[in-house]
Amino acid sequence: MRRPSRKDAEDRRDWLDPDIIECLTDVLDPEVGISVVHLGLVYRAVRTSERIDVDLTLTARTCPLAGLIVDDARACLRRRFNDCPAIVVRLVWTPIWTPDRMTERGLALLGHPPRGQA
Repeated sequence: MRRPSRKDAEDRRDWLDPDIIECLTDVLDPEVGISVVHLGLVYRAVRTSERIDVDLTLTARTCPLAGLIVDDARACLRRRFNDCPAIVVRLVWTPIWTPDRMTERGLALLGHPPRGQA
């Protein structure tokens, strides 16, 4: 597997609408009580005038609360973007989630030191 480049990271920013990300910060993974955003579970969040598309993953495929998390994300987006005709939240499994996807805030909430300060 190739290592992600800086261009990959820049391209990924285009997939993460800041207003959607801000909204999804309120959606918690109930097992750990941390936002799906800070856990790095949101892979894509795109908004057009006609729809919102969100791709998110989970820390494990066997998560028994997958449906709850997807429903919470959809409900949160519906409250914030109530004029949007279609809101689609999908679970995706590629790329596989790793802790490297977590934000600095997510790491801190789990009691880990900032990256590079092990």
